[in-house]
Amino acid sequence: MYCIYCGTKLPPKPAPPAIPPAAPPKPAVTPPPPLAGPEDINELMTKISLQYVRKIALLGLLQSKEVSEKVFLKLYDEYTEKLTNFLGVRARVMERLRSELEDKRKRYDEVKTLLEELEVRQKIGEIGFQEFTTKAESLKIKAGEFEKSLSEIKGNIGRLEYIFFGKTPREIFDLEKKARTCHENLERLVKEEALSKESLEKIKPDIENTLELLNSLIIDQKKRQKALQEELETLETRYRVGEVPLEQYEKRKRELTEEIEKIWA
Repeated sequence: MYCIYCGTKLPPKPAPPAIPPAAPPKPAVTPPPPLAGPEDINELMTKISLQYVRKIALLGLLQSKEVSEKVFLKLYDEYTEKLTNFLGVRARVMERLRSELEDKRKRYDEVKTLLEELEVRQKIGEIGFQEFTTKAESLKIKAGEFEKSLSEIKGNIGRLEYIFFGKTPREIFDLEKKARTCHENLERLVKEEALSKESLEKIKPDIENTLELLNSLIIDQKKRQKALQEELETLETRYRVGEVPLEQYEKRKRELTEEIEKIWA
């Protein structure tokens, strides 16, 4: 290309800078839908319970040396990750429900206060009976709706609080017993080279947290059982020294044994 005025050859035009292609838009992240009701919460709590059960069963296999350390750690980490995710969902739902509960309690109290105020205004003659009846009926309907909603929310919170959904106290006791036995044998597994020291340090705190949780769920049953067993032991001693006759001893022993069985039903 040449200049139109002097005929001098012009330098070539620099190439326009390359424009990088636009990054594809990131797909929108859709948050998981909130749990709709008791069925959804029961399903979540069942999943949480299942991960605990699987982890304890896996510990049993490790204790009996029916699984290699490598496979054990892989599955243990997998179940732990799933459990952590499920517990995170539980915590978020619990927080939301407690917030809803507090809000509805305040609104319910406001309705009850308005109803009381309306009754007072009618009693002192500020408003007539017809106006009172109309407004009171509307407020009572609202109060009833809040009472139903509060009951549902409390029920869902109760379901979220019961970690081992669907498990009886006896089943929880058996899980704790199995987990505690595994915990007591960890050092032996290290000595026998079935488990490395590093793996021991990794899983031991988690097992101890699980034991603490299991114990907290059946602590009342344990205390009751201990008290009944002490009473049974005292009864047997009184019988042996001749203080209690055989018929009375057998009757009370049968009653105490049945009470102990009912604890873990």
